[in-house]
Amino acid sequence: MTGGRVLIQNIQNIYNHLGDEESRRMYADRLLFSLTGDRRYMTDIIKNTALYQKVYEILGNDKRRKYIASAGQWGKIIADLFEESGFSGMIDNHVTGSYKGLPVMSMTEFAENISDGTVYIASTSFHAEFSQMLEKAGIGGDRVIDVTGMMLDVYHHQQYFDLPFLMGHREEHEVFVDGGCYDGENSRMFAEWAGSVQKTIFAFEPDENNFRKCKSVLERIDNVSYQLIPKGLWNSEAVLDFCASSNEGSRFVAGGGTCIPVTSLDAVIDGKVTFIKMDIEGAEYEALKGAERLIREYKPKLAVSVYHKPEDIWELPGLILSFCPEYTFYLRHYSLSSEETVLYAV
Repeated sequence: MTGGRVLIQNIQNIYNHLGDEESRRMYADRLLFSLTGDRRYMTDIIKNTALYQKVYEILGNDKRRKYIASAGQWGKIIADLFEESGFSGMIDNHVTGSYKGLPVMSMTEFAENISDGTVYIASTSFHAEFSQMLEKAGIGGDRVIDVTGMMLDVYHHQQYFDLPFLMGHREEHEVFVDGGCYDGENSRMFAEWAGSVQKTIFAFEPDENNFRKCKSVLERIDNVSYQLIPKGLWNSEAVLDFCASSNEGSRFVAGGGTCIPVTSLDAVIDGKVTFIKMDIEGAEYEALKGAERLIREYKPKLAVSVYHKPEDIWELPGLILSFCPEYTFYLRHYSLSSEETVLYAV
């Protein structure tokens, strides 16, 4: 059987395991985006999210001139995604010129010359900076719409735990794997989701600064036992090169510049696991291979990122089904960009 035929059968099998119409529609669009690179398919996914609908409604009701605070990556994403809203310009102290006809001005220029416009903050890296500059310029109240804050709220309070089908699979003792603990917020959200049941957390975070943040958060969670492991997840014990910043996003790559210790879930956890979350910069495939025993034996709930690589959308669910063909899949998207698509398996 040819490789192409195997791929087609794998995709068909995955599609037949999708549990609702929203997941089937999203899978088709995400698959076509991966295969063609045509951003129209990704835009269709984004426009069906509650986050997009919320921002779209706010823009539609705003009759003032509208400006985007940021001419960087997120500012351009917002300008493109809501182009029909008729933005009048962009605000950025580090960029000059224009973007698709939108003039870029400094915060000082904006504050001195624009008296009635609404500012839409669209920056994650400089979110606090923009907020402080607007406040210092006396621009606040309903003149500021914090789009970044809306996005962060989705990341911190919905992603990985908002799927209603998960609640019916909550167990008396929930054992959670936080693969890619980052700042500990996902572990905290797990504890809220699990409620009053017994809770255990295995959190993996190789970055020293993030490790300290995670430890601080985990220490403040009531009625939970935890282990915080200073390693990344992989298919075995190893030390890998990691590139923390690049045009393709953070990822494991030869010559990446940073050495990261990694391990496998099967090597660390002896007993039962009930819920595995993975958002680990493209290492999900190898980390799932390193959890094969746990997945086969305990069939835990899974929430796995499927956006780091184009092939994730068929390789990751295909691998999961090879371990446990009884899973039902759901897909949800949590961003205004191509990032933050999550595959749930229950």
